[in-house]
Amino acid sequence: MRTRQFSYSLCVSIIAAVSAAPAQEKITYNDHILPIFKNACLNCHNPDKKKAGLDLSTYSATIQGSENGKIVQSGNAGASLLFKCVKQTEEPKMPPKGDKLSDPDLSVIEKWIAGQLLETATGKAIATAANNVQTAVVSLTRPDGPPPMPGELPLEPVVRTRVPNALTALAASPWAPLVAIGGQKQIALYNTETLELLGVLPFPEGFPEIIKFSRNGQLLLTGGGLGGKSGKVALWDIKTGERIGSVGNEVDQVLAADLSADQQYVALGGPNKLVKIYATKDGSLVTSIKKHTDWVTAIAYSPDGRFLATADRNGGIQVWEGPTAKEYNTLPGHKVRVTGLSFMTGVLASSSEDGKVALWDVKEAKEIKSWAAHPGGAAWVDFAPDGRIVSCGRDKIAKVWDQTGKELGKTEPFADIALRAALAGERVIAGDWTGAIRVSAIDGKPLGELSANPPTLQDRIAASQKRLADAQASLAPLQQALAAAEQKLAAEKAAPPAAPAPAPNQMAELQKQLDGLNAEIAKRRADRATKTAGTPEYAAADALVQGMKPDIEKATAALAGTPKTPAASPAPPASPTVEEVAKAKAAFDQANAQIAAANAELGRWKLAQIFQTVHNSKRTLADKQAQYGGFVQAAKMAFEPVEKANADIAAAEKIVAEAPGQLKEKETLAAQSRAAAEPLSKAIGTAEATLMEKEKALAGTVDAAKKMAGNVDELTKKLATQTAEIEKRRADRATKTAGTPEYEAANKLVQDIKPEIAQTEAALAAAKTGAPAVESPEIKALLAEVTKLKETLANSRTEAKAATDKVAAAEQAFAAAKAASEQSAKQLADLRAKLPEITKAAEKTKTESEAGAATAEKELAAAKADSEKRRADYDAAKVASAKAS
Repeated sequence: MRTRQFSYSLCVSIIAAVSAAPAQEKITYNDHILPIFKNACLNCHNPDKKKAGLDLSTYSATIQGSENGKIVQSGNAGASLLFKCVKQTEEPKMPPKGDKLSDPDLSVIEKWIAGQLLETATGKAIATAANNVQTAVVSLTRPDGPPPMPGELPLEPVVRTRVPNALTALAASPWAPLVAIGGQKQIALYNTETLELLGVLPFPEGFPEIIKFSRNGQLLLTGGGLGGKSGKVALWDIKTGERIGSVGNEVDQVLAADLSADQQYVALGGPNKLVKIYATKDGSLVTSIKKHTDWVTAIAYSPDGRFLATADRNGGIQVWEGPTAKEYNTLPGHKVRVTGLSFMTGVLASSSEDGKVALWDVKEAKEIKSWAAHPGGAAWVDFAPDGRIVSCGRDKIAKVWDQTGKELGKTEPFADIALRAALAGERVIAGDWTGAIRVSAIDGKPLGELSANPPTLQDRIAASQKRLADAQASLAPLQQALAAAEQKLAAEKAAPPAAPAPAPNQMAELQKQLDGLNAEIAKRRADRATKTAGTPEYAAADALVQGMKPDIEKATAALAGTPKTPAASPAPPASPTVEEVAKAKAAFDQANAQIAAANAELGRWKLAQIFQTVHNSKRTLADKQAQYGGFVQAAKMAFEPVEKANADIAAAEKIVAEAPGQLKEKETLAAQSRAAAEPLSKAIGTAEATLMEKEKALAGTVDAAKKMAGNVDELTKKLATQTAEIEKRRADRATKTAGTPEYEAANKLVQDIKPEIAQTEAALAAAKTGAPAVESPEIKALLAEVTKLKETLANSRTEAKAATDKVAAAEQAFAAAKAASEQSAKQLADLRAKLPEITKAAEKTKTESEAGAATAEKELAAAKADSEKRRADYDAAKVASAKAS
């Protein structure tokens, strides 16, 4: 077992923190996991025998996983294949032979994974995979099946402001009748055909700046934040409204972002001038691109995933390889801010404050077409799935184009700059700086309005109740008028008949009545067509149409049963009272239709309010589950400080018990070192004395030799003769071929005379300076002895220094061991004294956690029951609403 290091301060820290949160030791691969693997796993999972392609002998190999993929998921032991296999809750059970891992070992592995897979105590944690974004198949065609539409989503706005904000984020689904609109801290989803609000998604990070649908229409991306403070990109599942992931932790607002076609990456940018690419799987940063010289204002992935285009406030557009983010090319053309980018296969559209919309061939890095789309500046551009283009700008208009730049339609002017536009089928949805959002036909005909700042459900209910009350209040007078008209008609019918008139042509009269009814219903249908489906006005107009159908059916049946014989005389004109009854009935039916529409609307908002309670209860339930889990975990870990303290005490006891023997051993080593150093010190003294004697003798001999130095003139002549002789020998050597015996013989004569010349030169120099002319054998011998003695002395000093250092190290080790022993004994006493306090604190934590868990369990059960009840109430209300409609 590895000896644990401990300290008094650590113990005190544990005691101080135990009541707030259980202390946790860092579990690492090197210190804790590898020993378990060596004991149970490495026989089958090593570099030489990678069963299933898995090697557990190193940290990197373990993180890499097996041939089937990763085996550990950071922060989530329950989802990690390794933990499920060693816990033997999933096949293949590990180890396949022998006993299952002990509970302590399983606990260590679980804590290691939960602690984000540390390699060492100071190592870097692996980011927890918190996202739930699935990879998508890249397709350029419409996905099979019905397009993704929202299910039951909350309709209560997150924020309701006095006035709307400028519309800075808008996108239409590529396949569904759905539009997403960004508002303050929320995204509103609308049906583009009925213009009904379908859901509100919270974006607590701040203001949305960009909204994009995934290529398959299943996901919604929103980027934004708070300017100068923070930025993030969030991803939602359109059907469930569940927030399935987020990426980025920016220090400024995200201004541009897009999701790759395969849904593996999100590219984002903003005021920091960087393009960052994150993995959607775990939110980790894949790469950061520093190329733009100003704010990144637009980003788009191509539908096939091959390219990524990014643009900035200076007008620069860069194209990158989608999968690798390697630079591909640069697109020139805009000199000022690029406001939008949108791809269709092979073609990139861009809009700019220069007023242009441009189409680019990204492969060839050339402009295909450009045109002046919006005087003063273009604020947005987007491709529809069918290749049409929608744009808007400072001219306050949204326009639809084909790819030749031909204008196909435009909206009526907005009150301010048109900031965003989308094409949803044959409808243009656009908004401006004031926050106004309009739905128009391509020819510009207004069809309705939307809002990123929808009313609260309570406000909607109040408005519906008022409309219902007004309609109900108008019903009584209309009913009275109808009753009076019918009474009058009945009285006319009861009166004696007038003088007989010529018999009318019955069949012609019936045909005339039918024609009149058909004309009237056609008129009412035309009026209904001017209304927006789903609105109270539409419902009222439809009621008028439906109210005429029985009369038409009766008239048709009467006409079919009339004999085709000519009448004796034309039919008398219709009674004015009949027309009066018809008008009164139409007004009465219209009022009833308005009541029905108001009731339906009121029922919808009340149902939405009930659903909001279901949604809120689900969130409460999730919070209670997390709270309960936290108490259970705290109770489970309450005694870990006690276990650690006991382990530290055991380690300290071992150190204290082993200290006497270690001290004796170190003291013996110190004594041995001192004994070994003493002879070396004596030898150095003897060598120094001998050296002094030899140097003294050498000095005397040299002095004597100086007196015997030769005459300078004679030595000069001798040197000249020797020099002439060596030149003669060199000349003779030059006549020989190098490498031959003759050359070697001649060269020997040259070399033989060199020492003589050197001796003469030395003697001459010595004679000139008064030094010994020639070193005599005696001087040479003395010099050799002195040199040897110096070398010996230097070696002895080196050995003596090493011995002295060894003595110092041994004495230092002894002192350190003695101090450690004394400190360990003191710490052991402190730990033993503190253990009752640690145990008491652990018992208190466990008791409080168990009590908290018991309370939380009851609250959890109550929250679950409340959630189930609210769901049941909602389902019942839905059934009742369906029956009522």
